[in-house]
Amino acid sequence: MANIRIMVVDDHEVVRTGLRAILEPEEDLEVIAEAGSGDDAIQAIGNPPPDVVLMDVRMGEMSGTEACRLIKSAHPDVRVLMLTSFGEEEAVMAAIMAGASGYLLKNAGRSELLSAIMAVAGGQSLLDPSVTKQVMERLASLTQKESAHAVETLSEREREVVELVACGMTNKEIAEKLIISENTARNHVSRILDKLGLSRRSEAAVFAAQHGLLDADQKDRN
Repeated sequence: MANIRIMVVDDHEVVRTGLRAILEPEEDLEVIAEAGSGDDAIQAIGNPPPDVVLMDVRMGEMSGTEACRLIKSAHPDVRVLMLTSFGEEEAVMAAIMAGASGYLLKNAGRSELLSAIMAVAGGQSLLDPSVTKQVMERLASLTQKESAHAVETLSEREREVVELVACGMTNKEIAEKLIISENTARNHVSRILDKLGLSRRSEAAVFAAQHGLLDADQKDRN
């Protein structure tokens, strides 16, 4: 059996070094590249690309979720395993919609990480057990709240904001992206939730995906 080829993407060098230390001794795994940002990951993806990308969720200008979306668009067969220090429901939702094959918290043990890599490389989907149930329940309940006409109530700016929410961005990241204050970004998100009859950012993210608010224009803005 051929080795599983892996790219490690994290904006902290010590994390990348630690992941290499775990992965390189494994006979069936091969770390072929690493990147310190989402942009660098896109540039370094290579041809042929890796089998699995270990991707940090929170990074600089381009989030790991958006980098995942772009990688999956260009290389559908690549499996992306998202790693984060936060058990945030929004991040899980965004990762799923971006095409991630799995999601693990960074405090996962060595054996759990290795098993996850083997699973996603074999075509399985994997979510951290601590967040799987709440994500599935949220997806199921959201379908009852959907209404297509609600999209028409959103202003152009609000559509931009909900798109960035769906990419897993925080209010601070949205503010930096749109060159507005963090308080303004927070107010936009609150108004969006109110207009759509939703209660959580994660619900708005799913709404955006299901109503075609995520499109190719995202790539041009990143």
